[in-house]
Amino acid sequence: MKKVWVVVANRSDAKIYKTESLNKLVEYKTLSHKEAHLHDQDLISDAPGRMSRRGHNSETLSQKTSVQEKEAALFAKEIAAFLEKGCATGECECIYIIAKAPFLGFLRDALVSKVTKLVAAEIQKDIVNLTTEEIRSYLPRNL
Repeated sequence: MKKVWVVVANRSDAKIYKTESLNKLVEYKTLSHKEAHLHDQDLISDAPGRMSRRGHNSETLSQKTSVQEKEAALFAKEIAAFLEKGCATGECECIYIIAKAPFLGFLRDALVSKVTKLVAAEIQKDIVNLTTEEIRSYLPRNL
């Protein structure tokens, strides 16, 4: 039987499932990125920004976006490192990734080529809070 891992993730939480017996998923590892739960103002500098005539701060708005993207990329790298370790030790031979865009892109970018070759499919959905049975329904019948 092929050793299959299923990664279900968003920018703050990830669950890695593995096939224990034929077509049965079991939760194997949970990862969390606490910074993704923080408010935008907690992620950026405390320095005051400049105000425009309309009262908006365009520099701060672009900074918020880049800080959130940086945190997502860091979490994606953490997940990718876990996957790389599992592949290197032979625990994982095939990977399915389920994550909502744009986090799926961050995760895809963080994977090394050795791991990318093991990705059987990617599904763009945020289903990290679903039950194992519900997650299983998104995957091929025979894993």
